[in-house]
Amino acid sequence: MADSLHISLSGLFCMIFSLAVHSQDCTLASYLENGVSNSPVLKDLSIQIQSNQYDSLIARATYLPQVNFNGLLMYAPVINGWGYSEAITNGQNLVGTVNVNQHFLNRKTREAEYNKYALESGNLDNTLKISRSELKKAITAQYLAACTALEERKFQQEMLKTLDGEARIVKSGTEKGIYRKTDYLSLQIEILSLEQNIRDLDLQYRKEYWNLGLICGMDDTTFCDLQLPEIRDTVAQPAATSIFLRGFLLDSLILRNEQLLIDQRYKPAIGWFADGGVVNNKPRYLYQNFGVSAGLSVTLPVFDGNQRKINYNKIRMREETRKNYQENFLFRQQAQLNQLKAELEQMRISTEQNEKQVALVRELVAADSILLNNGSLPINEYILAIKNLVEARHAGLVYKIRTQYILNEINFRKQ
Repeated sequence: MADSLHISLSGLFCMIFSLAVHSQDCTLASYLENGVSNSPVLKDLSIQIQSNQYDSLIARATYLPQVNFNGLLMYAPVINGWGYSEAITNGQNLVGTVNVNQHFLNRKTREAEYNKYALESGNLDNTLKISRSELKKAITAQYLAACTALEERKFQQEMLKTLDGEARIVKSGTEKGIYRKTDYLSLQIEILSLEQNIRDLDLQYRKEYWNLGLICGMDDTTFCDLQLPEIRDTVAQPAATSIFLRGFLLDSLILRNEQLLIDQRYKPAIGWFADGGVVNNKPRYLYQNFGVSAGLSVTLPVFDGNQRKINYNKIRMREETRKNYQENFLFRQQAQLNQLKAELEQMRISTEQNEKQVALVRELVAADSILLNNGSLPINEYILAIKNLVEARHAGLVYKIRTQYILNEINFRKQ
């Protein structure tokens, strides 16, 4: 008996725990976490950042001493006076050398090259942050769309429950001759209409719920009631840390770095080289032909057809384009924020008025319900009061959900 009780309690605990876990999976935070972790776009950007770091390491490696082995074994026979001139080929050659070379006195060039990859990584990282924020905004919007259908279904189910209770009273009153049969039939028509609306809303909820899982990359065939989130207005990020403005700043720095790299091309390039090994054209003297050599190389551009000036002009035009996009973005960003804030204030006022309206309509429905039970109220007036309550509550839900949509958009643009 004790064992069976223990098993039952354990099973009950597991069931409660699984339900608790399942309910946690239906929160907005859970969907955001799954959406971010499953996004192929975010994974691709993360891989690009890692790949760019390897490109930076490759660039650093090119400035280290480069060591190569060169080998050559060549024989050019002369047969009956026919063949290559021995003055050119020496008849045969054996070459085996290890060569080392490295450029130096190019600190600014190296720094500009390293900075190029650092800026590219910064740009990719900023793109990753923007893409993550866009994905979260899209997931939140889809989550709210599903919640809208669910909440509408819930309060229509409440109305249906109320009408079912009143229908029993009206049916009893019809049997007693208090109400006409047409009154009862009118009430039944409203009940059937509500039941159809509930079925339609259930299908709509399932569709929005499935779309939510699709965006988040989740293959979940089960359905649960989503919890309506409470999105709050966040603090706007300073311009210096804004992910949107940071992209324009990085583009400007990339252009400046490109100009610095262009300047460095016109500076003298100095390097050293050395080799050691064997160079021989007569095998019997091979032991005497081991040696080494070393030297310096200098490269100084003299004339390239004014390419430097042309490249400067290209960078200047790109900088003007960047500034135009930045100014347009700032204008549109501020205008959209002002519009969203004005709409948010209107939603606040409408919500307050709706709450007063719902309270009055509820009071009217309660009074009508008493009159209906006493048989002193036409059924059509009660149905009208119920419809008014449904419409008022629906409007309140629209204001509430719309407020969440607006805050979601505002918080996205404040980043």
